[in-house]
Amino acid sequence: MTHRAMDVMDTAPLTVGPELTVTALATLLLERGADGACVVSDGALIGVVTTMDLIFQSRPPHMPSFFHFLEALIPLESLNKVEHDLKKLSGATVADIMTPTVLSAAPDQPLAAVADLMVTRHLSIVPVVDSAGHLLGAVTKTSLLRKAYGLG
Repeated sequence: MTHRAMDVMDTAPLTVGPELTVTALATLLLERGADGACVVSDGALIGVVTTMDLIFQSRPPHMPSFFHFLEALIPLESLNKVEHDLKKLSGATVADIMTPTVLSAAPDQPLAAVADLMVTRHLSIVPVVDSAGHLLGAVTKTSLLRKAYGLG
C-alpha cells in the first residue's frame, strides 16, 4: 500500500495569524514543541513560518558585495534579496518573517514525494491543501517519523 500525505498529516496543524508578534510565535512554538506553523488569514493559507525563521533573526546582517567599475558600483547579488533579508532580520510580526511562497502537497500525493520535498528543500512542515487551496492539514517531521517507524 502506498501511503499518501493525508495518511500522515496532522489534521489540526498549528496555525497562526500574520499579525502575531515574533516573541509570541517563539513562545507558542516552544510550548507546543513545534518546528513551524501554517500562517492563515481569513481562512486562507498565506505562508509558513518555522523556528529557522526565528533563528534567522539572530544572525548578523549580510552586507551586499559590490563591484567597482568605471566609477560605478555594480551589485554582485540581488538587491531584492538583501532588502528581504534585512526586513526578515528586523521583523516584528509573523508577516515580516514568514515564507509566503508555500510548497504544499495534495492530500493524495504519495508520501515518498512529500518526504523527498522535505529533504531536498529542507522543509520542516508541508501544508496539505485541497484543489481550492484550503488547508486540510500538514505533514511535519514528527508526523512523518511516526508513520515511517509505526510509532503512532
